[in-house]
Amino acid sequence: MKIAIVGYGRMWKFVEEYSKKRWHEVAIIINPSLWTKKEDLLNLSFDVIIDFSIPQVALENMRFYAKNNFKVIMWTTGWYEDLDEIKNLFTRSNWALLWAWNFSIWVHLFWKMIENASKIINKFEDYDVFWHEFHHNKKADSPSGTATKTANILLENIDRKTSIITEELSHRAIKPEELHFSSTRWWYIPGIHQVYFDSIFDTIKIEHSARTREWFALWSVVCAEWLNKKTWYFEIDDFIKEII
Repeated sequence: MKIAIVGYGRMWKFVEEYSKKRWHEVAIIINPSLWTKKEDLLNLSFDVIIDFSIPQVALENMRFYAKNNFKVIMWTTGWYEDLDEIKNLFTRSNWALLWAWNFSIWVHLFWKMIENASKIINKFEDYDVFWHEFHHNKKADSPSGTATKTANILLENIDRKTSIITEELSHRAIKPEELHFSSTRWWYIPGIHQVYFDSIFDTIKIEHSARTREWFALWSVVCAEWLNKKTWYFEIDDFIKEII
């Protein structure tokens, strides 16, 4: 394939590396430091865009992609309040979008574990549940997309939890029905996600700890290979169902 990369930070370099390792050609890299802009895509021939940009431009980028019938792997997080608009744009588009909370296949296995564990914990009211995540200090969104997805899984499967709290509780205690999700942004940590089920007798912890962000780049390229044969709107679960 010919891949166009829209990237900020270090991730576009990883995407370029793994695209070439899987025998694809990088048609262009859209990055302000390279003096390229998304409008340059209109003058090129390529198969799929992989977008590792930033939340502030992600929505504008996707509107541009849909208007011009591009196939897009959208990795950027932090734009989900506009998901309905994007879904509508790409279900009317001649091309395709695949987006994900997280492009690490191992995080999706982690979510399967959380789903199964929360269904069990739902039967045992002695257990409370909470979440904490660590990420590098350049990450723009807090909580992360991975955290938001995890929170939704827990809410769907634990009946006694009905709402999510992500802010500091400095003037009151947390309510029993609230699910506390806290975040730390610190130095170079690629990502650590922890779910705790806690009772007076014991604590159960399920943790996913990423060693490198390169995995995200690799799986975004694998997803691009999958999307290249399709049109329409897809979420990462559509891809996962075919490989698990």
